[in-house]
Amino acid sequence: MQCLFLRLVFWVCLCSGPLSAAFPGLRYLGDIGDLAVPDDARKSVQFGKIRAIWADDHVRFEGRDDDGKSWRAILDVEGGLGYAAVWQADFDHNSRQDLLIAQYSPKSGRCTLPVTLSFLLFNAHGQPVPWVIQTQAPSLDLPVIFADLNHNGRAEVVVTNCAYRDGPSLGTDLSITGIYEAKDATWSIVRPTHLDAYTAVVRRSYHFGPEDQLVTANATDWPDQGNRVDLRVAPVELAGLMKASEDCRGVRLPPIVNGRLLERSAWKDPCEELGRNRIELSNKTVCYGWPTVMLDGAERRAIVAESEHPEVLLEKIIHQRRKVILIGQRDPNRCSPVLLWAAPAE
Repeated sequence: MQCLFLRLVFWVCLCSGPLSAAFPGLRYLGDIGDLAVPDDARKSVQFGKIRAIWADDHVRFEGRDDDGKSWRAILDVEGGLGYAAVWQADFDHNSRQDLLIAQYSPKSGRCTLPVTLSFLLFNAHGQPVPWVIQTQAPSLDLPVIFADLNHNGRAEVVVTNCAYRDGPSLGTDLSITGIYEAKDATWSIVRPTHLDAYTAVVRRSYHFGPEDQLVTANATDWPDQGNRVDLRVAPVELAGLMKASEDCRGVRLPPIVNGRLLERSAWKDPCEELGRNRIELSNKTVCYGWPTVMLDGAERRAIVAESEHPEVLLEKIIHQRRKVILIGQRDPNRCSPVLLWAAPAE
């Protein structure tokens, strides 16, 4: 009952919000979160020519490109107190309507609205190109800050992070962690020399309490989490997958030495490595985390953007010895691709 009440509040806020002012042509299409509720007999919803089908802990989007070839995108979507909703707009200004699927994961306390954004931008052939990124939603009626400050008709998204303030204060620190512009069905990082216009948009979009503050951003420190393909990057082969160890689940504390807890700076936690999903490349490079996977076949484009279970598609790529291109970087200090694209076999 509480879950249904929260969703009703979400729906009322959503329908009353100024979505049309967020980005020209932005439309709220509906929710897919209720497909996870046992009392809901529906197992699929239709968004124009695109169908969303609920299956266990994810939603599968299906459609066809301009050549009649099918495509399928599996996105990680939760039910319960979480909530998933769909928006549509021509984000990259290529005369194709794109999709945004926002997965809210409300939390109590401060920093209450973390959201996972899954974009499907459609290219000139009607094929979807995926992009998944996390941010802090400004409100229940809008999952991310949209802008078009250079007035070229292409959407910019302002990605933010919320953290608890150190010390006795009950405030939060909000920071801009990236600005991305949609172009040619992909998202490219933008590093403006001056951020004044963007910080002004953030201040207008978020509710700041007396203890909250917007931390000054340094665009040179942002990791590039965009999904634009750099054709100058040589394709590589995958050698194997290393799944996170089950023994590394949960919080681990440093050992006790002479009756005192050892400082973390003096202890190398083995779970820092073993507790992460990893991909080994044929050149022995190890990449951390499962990326979104896009596999182009003769008859279908298959996309898996689940954070936990893209292994089946990755194993298929390894078995077929397909060349892949790694795109984006979550961590600037090590291999941590945002997207792994396997082009059609030659």
